[in-house]
Amino acid sequence: MKNAFNRWALVLAAVAAVAVLNACQKKDPGPAEALGKQLDSAVQEAGKQLEEAGNKAKEQSSDVGSKLGQAMDQVKVEAQVAYEKTKEGAKELSQQAGEKMQQAGEKIQDAAKK
Repeated sequence: MKNAFNRWALVLAAVAAVAVLNACQKKDPGPAEALGKQLDSAVQEAGKQLEEAGNKAKEQSSDVGSKLGQAMDQVKVEAQVAYEKTKEGAKELSQQAGEKMQQAGEKIQDAAKK
């Protein structure tokens, strides 16, 4: 009887082991799981593309900022040159006007002496 009991216990243990192993086997994913994986993949790809676009925009804005800075430096130089030319021109005109006024004053004095 012990032998029969042991046999039944062994058969029962084997059936239980087969049932457990069968339950652990990976089954094909259902439609919801497949859709979830597709969504995960799409979200990851979109994230990568957004990151790449952000990096590209950052690089372009850095380039634009650099070019703008260079242009502003050039404008400053040109403005300084124009200022110096204007200042020199005004000084020259002022000197010429002073000379003309002195000549006019001398002519008035000469005319008064006659």
